[in-house]
Amino acid sequence: MKTYLIAVDLEGVHDVCGMSYEESPIYGIPRTSDEYKRAVASATEEINVAVDELFACGAGKVVVWDNHGGGKNLDFAKIDSRAEQYIPDNLKPRMEFMPRFAFDGVLYIGYHSRAGSPRGVLSHTYNSVEIQYIKINGKQVGEFDIDSYIAAHYGVPSVFVASDDVCIGQVSVSSPETETAITKIGVSRRQAQFRDKDKVFADIRAGIKRAVTKKMQAKKLVFPCALEIRSTKQERAEKNYEKLLKTIPVEWGEDAHTIRATLRNIDDLRLFLLVF
Repeated sequence: MKTYLIAVDLEGVHDVCGMSYEESPIYGIPRTSDEYKRAVASATEEINVAVDELFACGAGKVVVWDNHGGGKNLDFAKIDSRAEQYIPDNLKPRMEFMPRFAFDGVLYIGYHSRAGSPRGVLSHTYNSVEIQYIKINGKQVGEFDIDSYIAAHYGVPSVFVASDDVCIGQVSVSSPETETAITKIGVSRRQAQFRDKDKVFADIRAGIKRAVTKKMQAKKLVFPCALEIRSTKQERAEKNYEKLLKTIPVEWGEDAHTIRATLRNIDDLRLFLLVF
């Protein structure tokens, strides 16, 4: 019997497009808002559908990782009791818990498109205030790409993603073997056309059924590789530059908003994410 990880974010779930810029100029779904409550409820529904389908397909163990904003979003009393929970210490390197489990695959619920994506609902890359983009080997990457690289370091393939059509389009380019389900159609960063949720749930089940019956290889990042991060504020970039210099050889990019480095291994990448 196989073991799966469900990695959970919030912005990509059905029936959620965030608050207007006038209501929330920095964050799309602040924790005090009704939209945040809706996002958690929608994520919970999608998680339960995914958990049920995984067990129906013969899974032996399913672990749910609540990773939006450092965790503590989900009420696990409302999550299918067959699933185990993992609540991270957000001061540790990203996905540091992977060696504790012999995962056969990672599924991504509620993930979203990368920062700056046209029509991408609530698009950002880890830090919606600070990060304008992250590039690896000259190509922009999103949270799915980076998390899938970290999972692949442990030999675990990323088998399924549920998100808006913009994110799914990006996944189909960067990881074409990954199965997908579209939760909504992006109109702008804070507007979406919502799909009927019963159809969304049916697509999640169908996508998972396909994912667990195919053999996928983990797509590992080849080192050394080039990484570039552009910050919105020069002052934050300068502060991060000084922090990174203590552990990773870095240099300025085309200006004082952009930091570049040659990553030696996966731990260098995770150190970058800790700083930002």
